[in-house]
Amino acid sequence: MPQEEISPEKQLAREVGGIIAIRRKAKGWTQAQLAEHMDIEKETVSRIETAHITPTLARLDQIAKLLDCEISDLLKISTPDVSDQALALMNRMEDLSQSQQTILLDLFGKVAMAMGNLNAKDRKVVEKFLGDIL
Repeated sequence: MPQEEISPEKQLAREVGGIIAIRRKAKGWTQAQLAEHMDIEKETVSRIETAHITPTLARLDQIAKLLDCEISDLLKISTPDVSDQALALMNRMEDLSQSQQTILLDLFGKVAMAMGNLNAKDRKVVEKFLGDIL
């Protein structure tokens, strides 16, 4: 069965939705929390993040302000910079004690080392599992 071709607009909506999800999670917010700040339903946030609906420019501006970024940051279609990821991790860990932070950093290091030792197929399985539970 041939795979359905995705329009450029749909592909862009998927990428923007993915960026919104990454930035929302980096802030430590659930879809419900973002929805509450936007005065919309949680389902609407989910539909934006999964490209079932495309947000207006006004809505993108609102999302950007809530996620402490520029609207242009939501339109940058690239892998998040490592420093962005490190900053997001630091923000999520700032309320933890020093010993808790040390434990988590040790855990992250061990997971990274273990994943580096996996073959590509097994690494994809682990990445999917971690993505599903996080």
